[in-house]
Amino acid sequence: MYKTIRINTHENLVADTIFYKYNQNMIYTDSHCHIRPEPENPDIACRIYNSARAIDWENAIDISERDDDKNFATIGIHPWYIADAGAEFETAIAEILASHPNLMVGEIGLDKFKPDMDRQVEVFTRQLEIAARFRRPIHLHCVGAWDKVLHIFREHERNMPPAVLAHGFTGDPSQIEMLANKYNMYFSYSVRADNETNATRVSKTPANRILAETDTFDAGEEIPELDTIINMIAAAHNYDADEMSEQIYQNIQRIISYVRPIA
Repeated sequence: MYKTIRINTHENLVADTIFYKYNQNMIYTDSHCHIRPEPENPDIACRIYNSARAIDWENAIDISERDDDKNFATIGIHPWYIADAGAEFETAIAEILASHPNLMVGEIGLDKFKPDMDRQVEVFTRQLEIAARFRRPIHLHCVGAWDKVLHIFREHERNMPPAVLAHGFTGDPSQIEMLANKYNMYFSYSVRADNETNATRVSKTPANRILAETDTFDAGEEIPELDTIINMIAAAHNYDADEMSEQIYQNIQRIISYVRPIA
């Protein structure tokens, strides 16, 4: 069964309104986005809102305090915004996590193409340690710096967070099995994965470790992007799209179970 939704591609311009038909039998989960859950979208089964800097944390706290099993959130400092990491950032994150057991940690990590890598490493490492202390999954941003991330992981092997969600995974496909087994890593892909190298990553990611994401701020983009990426992942694994959407839903539930037991 298919359902049609209207998407306004330019505010208040009827001429730019398009209609998108998607499969109502699919289970849509967004493992990484920047969308607040208002208005609520009944077609999204699960969504994780990611913070990038301290000004996002109020939204994340609000989401974490809701009594629902669809909307989850993270707090953290993204490598693009390390200038926001003041002297007390560790204390602030720890205090929020202590009083909000449903929050995860993210979006954190390293980005080769942003300045001050030494400070990025420091901020990332401190947040990794806080996540491990509070037993919260992390949502990892890594661009061109997998060697440094893996060095940090090896230094913390005895005290890692319970799970790692690699947002927009761009690492070496040959390391996927090791990362999954050693660091309990899950691998999230978006429509940006639709190229030859990323197609290889998707095909080499075990079905029970794969996730779909949008990384969008625009709720209007969410269903079309998720529909596209789930179909792409399904094709790479020779699954029906409905079946793959169910598998992805089960995968994200395992991550969420660390912050909220799922019945």
